[in-house]
Amino acid sequence: MIAEIVCFSPLGLPKSFMVDIRYPIYPQNRLLDRVAMKVKSAGFGFCTVCGKASYFIVKGESLRESCHCVLCGSSNRQRQLAYVICKVSQLLTGRKAASLRHLAETTELAIYNTEANGSLHEAFRGAKSYHCSEYFGPERSSGEIINGVRHEDLMALSFADSIFDLVISADVLEHVPDPYRAHKEIYRVLKSNGRHIFTVPFYQTEFLDEHRTRMAPNGSITYLMEPEYHSDPLRPEGALVHTVFSLEMLVKLAGIGFRTNLWHLYKPHYGILGPNAIVFEAIKQ
Repeated sequence: MIAEIVCFSPLGLPKSFMVDIRYPIYPQNRLLDRVAMKVKSAGFGFCTVCGKASYFIVKGESLRESCHCVLCGSSNRQRQLAYVICKVSQLLTGRKAASLRHLAETTELAIYNTEANGSLHEAFRGAKSYHCSEYFGPERSSGEIINGVRHEDLMALSFADSIFDLVISADVLEHVPDPYRAHKEIYRVLKSNGRHIFTVPFYQTEFLDEHRTRMAPNGSITYLMEPEYHSDPLRPEGALVHTVFSLEMLVKLAGIGFRTNLWHLYKPHYGILGPNAIVFEAIKQ
């Protein structure tokens, strides 16, 4: 993966050329990012998840996965998602929402969150038409309730066609063996003009997806690269990474029927900083 704070010249070009290059997105070495990493804080600001004035603390070496709100625990990446969700909901309904907490109290949008834990889930709990799920393994059937939580396999959702205005996935698709099959299922359950708002590990300077595994029809996995796992509250060993995405993903989403916007954010007053604050908005055409 690309380092959080790095500046380099692509293909031997002078750094002055980079100001005019819009894609690939070459990471910038911003002073504020360096300061935040050094002092372990991004200072005070407004949290787009809990909707309160807060203070953002940095732990570890990743601004994207750290920079937590001291009130709700949301990470930089989760606030990025919340920011885009609020902007998109305003477009769909004509009503402004400054935070997910505010949105949950006012919206009638049908929302499906592919996780049933974390700060986004906690903020959405009160929404009128909110659905959530977790993945408990291939031995379960989609729609099954496990200890009060709905199980869904994103490659075979149990929901009916065209019922959601928004589907949200936060660094989930990289853990799905066939992510584009999952994207097709998400397309199916979205209403016309509905949105899938999501984050995934994304190579900003590459054009082809990195396939780290291959799954056989019988479910067995062949590792094409050294296995990589991300932390997962449901699995002590972590969740296996099958794919790291790139520009190829946008092309494949277009083939499914999505028009996809790439939001590249830098909003320190919301605790959103670092060179890879990227959120995708896939719109069902």
